Amino acid sequence: MDTTRSVLITMTLVLAAWGLPASAAPAPLAARVEILVPGSVIQAVEGIDIGPDGMIYGTSIHSRRVYRIDPASGLVTVAVESPYGESDDVAVGPKGSPAEGVLAWTAQHTGEIRIQRPGGMPIVLMPDVPRVNPIAFTPDGRLFTAQSNFTVQPGAENALWELDVIGNKPPRLVAKNKGRLNGFGFGPDGRLYSPHFGTNEIFAIDVDAGTFTVIADGVGTTAAVKPDANGNAWNVDYMTGDLWITDIETGKSRIFANFPPPLDNLAIAEDGTIYLASLADSAILGFNPKTGERWDVTVGHFTVPLGLSMTTLNGKEAILAADPFGYRFIDPETGVMTREPEMWSLGGSSSAVANDDILITTYSNYGRIRTINRRTNEVIADSTAVKTPRGVALTSAGDAIIADADGNRLVRVVGEKVVEVAAGLKEPVALLLESDTSVLVTEVASGTISRVDLTTGRRTEVASGLHDPLGIARLPDGRVVVVQPGGGKVLALDLSTGERTVLAYGLPLSIDRQDLPENTPLGITVARDGAIYVSCGGDNSIVRITL
Repeated sequence: MDTTRSVLITMTLVLAAWGLPASAAPAPLAARVEILVPGSVIQAVEGIDIGPDGMIYGTSIHSRRVYRIDPASGLVTVAVESPYGESDDVAVGPKGSPAEGVLAWTAQHTGEIRIQRPGGMPIVLMPDVPRVNPIAFTPDGRLFTAQSNFTVQPGAENALWELDVIGNKPPRLVAKNKGRLNGFGFGPDGRLYSPHFGTNEIFAIDVDAGTFTVIADGVGTTAAVKPDANGNAWNVDYMTGDLWITDIETGKSRIFANFPPPLDNLAIAEDGTIYLASLADSAILGFNPKTGERWDVTVGHFTVPLGLSMTTLNGKEAILAADPFGYRFIDPETGVMTREPEMWSLGGSSSAVANDDILITTYSNYGRIRTINRRTNEVIADSTAVKTPRGVALTSAGDAIIADADGNRLVRVVGEKVVEVAAGLKEPVALLLESDTSVLVTEVASGTISRVDLTTGRRTEVASGLHDPLGIARLPDGRVVVVQPGGGKVLALDLSTGERTVLAYGLPLSIDRQDLPENTPLGITVARDGAIYVSCGGDNSIVRITL
């Protein structure tokens, strides 16, 4: 077990770690805060490249940042801050070229190519390019990017472009509708090597002639291809975590190594070291293909931890944590995490609950509710009928009660059937089931907690004056605990007397800078022994609070 997981950290140390003075801790706090799962600086690293300074540059759509990572020490700094750093892929102008040190990245959601010259500020190099994705420099400083139309979106055609970062030449269309491209890179022969995304093929592209040549097939679900200096093309299989090597001259390919999926991208250093972007764990992995040595450049455990609930795993109590790249289970005593390979492929989640038979997830970003068979890991129901699903509660019959935030209602979901059970709420987000006929719901727009009768739909306000109550759970003594991102607070509320107690504050709860809806649920849950667990999306940690 990672020794950091077993270290008990007092409130004073936690406050210091989060940049708050120890004197800021209020004297009456009768709670102890410990880090159960350590956080990570990087959140959801995707595209990566190596700059002329030897640093690794990594992107994140979720945190909307471009990171700079020292491969020797693992030290991470922010090269471009949110929101300007919204990025899916990144390229750095090579040493000795006119573009040396120019940072270029693709803002996929916004549909822009952005650059930052050494010592300068971020600027938009090319606007109005929907679904722009990969980007790469040639050794002499020419810049190429591509639109990859993964969905039906007007203007989001599959197109390869050349951009001028030095002069004022307009963008040049190299080719159009010849296939979807993803993470790509230039080889010593001057050709651009790219996956034919959605197939098992690899392209070699002559960017002057606009010709595409398939040099290999049968190489898995390829997310990225990067050539080395020895005539090989390396690619990662997004689905399986396989690292493939292809002899460019012969087209012969083989699996060279395997890593935990999903792998989104790779970069190759001058000495041949391969760095891999482990998306779901927010980590960068190092690999020496000559010796087989592998190591963690940066360590992570989540894309970003969101909703939490208690369940069981292998007969033991476990925390179920929702995450945009798949739910995972956490041992509440040790912090050890279980993330089997298929979990991430079952879809993202912002809230999740489970009994022994089924697991139900909701995902705020895509309006999806999924029911998963826990014994087979098969998706047995998949609904998009609720556009803004947030919190979820599970009845004894296996029905899901869902908070529909924009619909200002609660619904009951059985399989793919959706029935409204209560209306007229004010942006409902987090749910706490009291019985099969009663649920507590936080209403973010009004800062209240209400009790809703699931039979009649009647709403009764039980607490008010809260600020963005995005998570709720119940203590063994009957009080409820609520998380509020402002101030990083965890409050205990006695609903019968109105008494409130601050259990913790200064926690890194806020996910404001991330590419998630503002009313995305924040995780809080309570174990049988009364320990409180909170997900801190600001630094990707899970903390335990004991009274």
